[in-house]
Amino acid sequence: MKRNIKKEIRTAFEPPEPKGKADFLAAMSYPKLTYSEFLFSQIGYIRKRVWFVSAAVVFAAVRIVYAIPEEAKFLVWLIAAFVPFLAMLTTVEISRSKIYGMSEIEAGCRFSLPQVTGARMIILGICNFAVIITVSILLGNHVPFGVARSALYIFTPYIVASGISFMIFSKVKGQEAAYLSAAAALVVSFAGIMVSSRGIYEKPLANLYIIAVCLGGTLMAVAQTKKLLFGKDSYLWN
Repeated sequence: MKRNIKKEIRTAFEPPEPKGKADFLAAMSYPKLTYSEFLFSQIGYIRKRVWFVSAAVVFAAVRIVYAIPEEAKFLVWLIAAFVPFLAMLTTVEISRSKIYGMSEIEAGCRFSLPQVTGARMIILGICNFAVIITVSILLGNHVPFGVARSALYIFTPYIVASGISFMIFSKVKGQEAAYLSAAAALVVSFAGIMVSSRGIYEKPLANLYIIAVCLGGTLMAVAQTKKLLFGKDSYLWN
Protein backbone atom coordinates (compact mmCIF):
# COMPACT_ATOMS: atom_id res chain seq x y z
CA MET A 1 0.00 0.00 0.00
CA LYS A 2 2.76 2.42 0.98
CA ARG A 3 4.58 1.55 -2.20
CA ASN A 4 1.56 2.51 -4.30
CA ILE A 5 1.17 5.79 -2.40
CA LYS A 6 4.81 6.65 -2.99
CA LYS A 7 4.41 5.89 -6.67
CA GLU A 8 1.31 8.09 -6.95
CA ILE A 9 3.03 10.96 -5.11
CA ARG A 10 6.05 10.68 -7.38
CA THR A 11 3.80 10.73 -10.44
CA ALA A 12 1.79 13.70 -9.15
CA PHE A 13 4.83 15.83 -8.44
CA GLU A 14 6.88 14.83 -11.49
CA PRO A 15 7.40 17.95 -13.66
CA PRO A 16 5.95 17.80 -17.17
CA GLU A 17 8.14 17.61 -20.23
CA PRO A 18 9.23 21.13 -21.27
CA LYS A 19 7.55 22.41 -24.42
CA GLY A 20 9.44 24.45 -26.97
CA LYS A 21 12.78 23.92 -25.21
CA ALA A 22 14.77 23.74 -28.46
CA ASP A 23 13.14 26.90 -29.84
CA PHE A 24 13.76 28.74 -26.58
CA LEU A 25 17.45 27.84 -26.49
CA ALA A 26 17.86 28.72 -30.16
CA ALA A 27 16.34 32.16 -29.56
CA MET A 28 18.58 32.94 -26.57
CA SER A 29 21.09 35.71 -27.12
CA TYR A 30 24.55 34.45 -26.15
CA PRO A 31 27.96 34.53 -27.84
CA LYS A 32 28.10 31.73 -30.40
CA LEU A 33 31.61 30.71 -31.42
CA THR A 34 32.50 28.10 -34.00
CA TYR A 35 35.46 25.78 -33.41
CA SER A 36 37.52 27.50 -36.10
CA GLU A 37 36.82 30.92 -34.55
CA PHE A 38 37.68 29.50 -31.13
CA LEU A 39 40.97 28.12 -32.47
CA PHE A 40 42.02 31.48 -33.92
CA SER A 41 40.87 33.30 -30.78
CA GLN A 42 43.42 31.35 -28.73
CA ILE A 43 46.26 33.04 -30.60
CA GLY A 44 45.54 36.23 -28.67
CA TYR A 45 45.90 34.41 -25.32
CA ILE A 46 49.41 33.14 -26.06
CA ARG A 47 51.93 35.42 -24.41
CA LYS A 48 54.10 37.59 -26.66
CA ARG A 49 57.36 36.22 -25.34
CA VAL A 50 56.61 32.87 -27.02
CA TRP A 51 56.34 34.56 -30.41
CA PHE A 52 59.41 36.67 -29.63
CA VAL A 53 61.56 33.62 -28.90
CA SER A 54 60.41 31.86 -32.09
CA ALA A 55 61.10 34.95 -34.19
CA ALA A 56 64.51 35.39 -32.52
CA VAL A 57 65.57 31.87 -33.53
CA VAL A 58 64.72 32.51 -37.19
CA PHE A 59 66.31 35.97 -37.13
CA ALA A 60 69.53 34.59 -35.64
CA ALA A 61 69.70 31.91 -38.31
CA VAL A 62 69.14 34.39 -41.13
CA ARG A 63 71.56 36.97 -39.72
CA ILE A 64 74.46 34.64 -39.01
CA VAL A 65 74.15 32.43 -42.09
CA TYR A 66 74.14 35.33 -44.52
CA ALA A 67 76.78 37.26 -42.60
CA ILE A 68 79.15 34.33 -41.93
CA PRO A 69 78.13 31.32 -44.08
CA GLU A 70 81.00 29.17 -42.78
CA GLU A 71 79.50 29.37 -39.27
CA ALA A 72 76.29 27.59 -40.34
CA LYS A 73 77.45 24.24 -38.97
CA PHE A 74 78.15 25.77 -35.57
CA LEU A 75 74.73 27.43 -35.62
CA VAL A 76 73.05 24.05 -36.17
CA TRP A 77 74.51 22.82 -32.87
CA LEU A 78 73.72 26.13 -31.17
CA ILE A 79 70.04 26.04 -32.17
CA ALA A 80 69.84 22.31 -31.38
CA ALA A 81 71.03 23.19 -27.87
CA PHE A 82 68.53 26.03 -27.60
CA VAL A 83 65.31 24.38 -28.88
CA PRO A 84 64.73 22.36 -25.65
CA PHE A 85 64.04 25.71 -23.96
CA LEU A 86 61.63 26.60 -26.75
CA ALA A 87 59.89 23.27 -26.08
CA MET A 88 59.81 24.04 -22.34
CA LEU A 89 58.39 27.50 -22.95
CA THR A 90 55.72 26.01 -25.22
CA THR A 91 54.76 23.39 -22.63
CA VAL A 92 54.50 26.01 -19.89
CA GLU A 93 52.28 28.13 -22.14
CA ILE A 94 50.03 25.16 -22.94
CA SER A 95 49.78 24.14 -19.27
CA ARG A 96 49.29 27.66 -17.88
CA SER A 97 45.83 26.72 -16.56
CA LYS A 98 47.32 24.02 -14.34
CA ILE A 99 50.17 26.20 -13.15
CA TYR A 100 47.86 28.97 -11.91
CA GLY A 101 45.12 26.64 -10.65
CA MET A 102 42.56 27.66 -13.28
CA SER A 103 41.85 24.17 -14.61
CA GLU A 104 38.45 23.77 -12.93
CA ILE A 105 37.25 27.19 -14.13
CA GLU A 106 38.29 26.59 -17.73
CA ALA A 107 36.76 23.12 -17.58
CA GLY A 108 33.34 24.65 -16.95
CA CYS A 109 33.40 27.11 -19.83
CA ARG A 110 31.85 26.88 -23.29
CA PHE A 111 34.93 25.04 -24.50
CA SER A 112 36.41 22.52 -22.09
CA LEU A 113 39.95 22.55 -20.75
CA PRO A 114 41.13 19.78 -23.13
CA GLN A 115 39.80 21.81 -26.06
CA VAL A 116 41.65 24.91 -24.87
CA THR A 117 44.83 22.87 -24.35
CA GLY A 118 44.45 21.16 -27.72
CA ALA A 119 43.93 24.47 -29.52
CA ARG A 120 47.09 25.93 -28.03
CA MET A 121 48.99 22.75 -28.86
CA ILE A 122 47.94 23.02 -32.49
CA ILE A 123 48.86 26.72 -32.75
CA LEU A 124 52.24 26.46 -31.03
CA GLY A 125 53.03 23.12 -32.65
CA ILE A 126 52.51 24.55 -36.13
CA CYS A 127 54.52 27.65 -35.23
CA ASN A 128 57.46 25.69 -33.78
CA PHE A 129 57.43 23.19 -36.64
CA ALA A 130 57.55 26.08 -39.12
CA VAL A 131 60.47 27.60 -37.20
CA ILE A 132 62.43 24.33 -37.22
CA ILE A 133 61.79 23.73 -40.93
CA THR A 134 62.68 27.32 -41.86
CA VAL A 135 65.91 27.27 -39.86
CA SER A 136 66.81 23.82 -41.22
CA ILE A 137 66.40 25.01 -44.80
CA LEU A 138 68.44 28.16 -44.13
CA LEU A 139 71.25 26.26 -42.46
CA GLY A 140 71.06 23.08 -44.54
CA ASN A 141 72.09 24.93 -47.67
CA HIS A 142 75.37 25.95 -46.01
CA VAL A 143 76.42 22.75 -44.24
CA PRO A 144 77.81 19.49 -45.69
CA PHE A 145 75.11 17.27 -44.17
CA GLY A 146 72.19 19.06 -45.85
CA VAL A 147 68.67 20.11 -44.91
CA ALA A 148 67.21 16.76 -43.82
CA ARG A 149 69.95 16.01 -41.30
CA SER A 150 69.89 19.60 -40.03
CA ALA A 151 66.16 19.20 -39.37
CA LEU A 152 66.80 15.87 -37.62
CA TYR A 153 69.54 17.33 -35.40
CA ILE A 154 67.36 20.31 -34.43
CA PHE A 155 64.03 18.49 -34.08
CA THR A 156 65.33 15.60 -31.92
CA PRO A 157 66.19 17.63 -28.78
CA TYR A 158 62.98 19.63 -29.25
CA ILE A 159 60.69 16.58 -29.29
CA VAL A 160 62.59 14.84 -26.45
CA ALA A 161 62.31 17.95 -24.25
CA SER A 162 58.61 18.25 -25.17
CA GLY A 163 57.90 14.65 -24.17
CA ILE A 164 59.69 15.02 -20.83
CA SER A 165 57.98 18.35 -20.11
CA PHE A 166 54.52 16.94 -20.84
CA MET A 167 55.27 14.00 -18.56
CA ILE A 168 56.29 16.39 -15.79
CA PHE A 169 53.13 18.47 -16.15
CA SER A 170 50.98 15.34 -16.07
CA LYS A 171 52.45 14.36 -12.69
CA VAL A 172 53.34 17.64 -10.96
CA LYS A 173 51.09 20.64 -10.32
CA GLY A 174 51.81 24.31 -9.80
CA GLN A 175 55.01 26.26 -10.33
CA GLU A 176 57.11 23.21 -9.44
CA ALA A 177 56.21 21.68 -12.80
CA ALA A 178 57.61 24.73 -14.62
CA TYR A 179 60.85 24.58 -12.64
CA LEU A 180 61.29 20.85 -13.29
CA SER A 181 60.50 21.38 -16.96
CA ALA A 182 63.22 24.06 -17.15
CA ALA A 183 65.67 21.67 -15.46
CA ALA A 184 64.77 18.93 -17.98
CA ALA A 185 65.34 21.35 -20.87
CA LEU A 186 68.74 22.22 -19.42
CA VAL A 187 69.70 18.53 -19.20
CA VAL A 188 68.61 17.84 -22.80
CA SER A 189 70.45 20.93 -23.99
CA PHE A 190 73.63 19.96 -22.14
CA ALA A 191 73.42 16.43 -23.53
CA GLY A 192 73.15 17.84 -27.06
CA ILE A 193 76.19 20.07 -26.49
CA MET A 194 78.22 17.11 -25.23
CA VAL A 195 77.23 14.97 -28.22
CA SER A 196 78.13 17.67 -30.75
CA SER A 197 81.37 18.68 -29.01
CA ARG A 198 82.64 15.09 -29.04
CA GLY A 199 81.93 14.72 -32.76
CA ILE A 200 79.49 11.88 -32.23
CA TYR A 201 77.32 13.15 -35.09
CA GLU A 202 80.16 12.40 -37.50
CA LYS A 203 80.56 8.76 -36.46
CA PRO A 204 79.13 5.82 -38.46
CA LEU A 205 75.55 4.79 -37.58
CA ALA A 206 75.16 7.99 -35.54
CA ASN A 207 72.14 9.01 -37.57
CA LEU A 208 70.42 5.71 -36.83
CA TYR A 209 70.80 6.29 -33.09
CA ILE A 210 69.56 9.86 -33.44
CA ILE A 211 66.53 8.68 -35.44
CA ALA A 212 65.81 6.12 -32.70
CA VAL A 213 66.00 8.84 -30.03
CA CYS A 214 63.76 11.08 -32.15
CA LEU A 215 61.16 8.32 -32.56
CA GLY A 216 61.31 7.57 -28.83
CA GLY A 217 60.80 11.24 -28.00
CA THR A 218 57.91 11.44 -30.46
CA LEU A 219 56.19 8.41 -28.93
CA MET A 220 56.65 9.87 -25.45
CA ALA A 221 55.27 13.24 -26.53
CA VAL A 222 52.24 11.61 -28.21
CA ALA A 223 51.53 9.41 -25.18
CA GLN A 224 51.82 12.32 -22.73
CA THR A 225 49.71 14.55 -24.97
CA LYS A 226 46.99 11.90 -25.05
CA LYS A 227 47.16 11.62 -21.28
CA LEU A 228 47.00 15.39 -20.89
CA LEU A 229 43.97 15.73 -23.18
CA PHE A 230 42.02 12.57 -22.37
CA GLY A 231 43.30 11.48 -18.97
CA LYS A 232 41.36 11.44 -15.72
CA ASP A 233 42.22 15.09 -15.03
CA SER A 234 40.96 16.40 -18.36
CA TYR A 235 37.53 17.51 -17.01
CA LEU A 236 35.42 16.35 -19.94
CA TRP A 237 32.19 16.46 -17.92
CA ASN A 238 31.00 19.72 -19.42
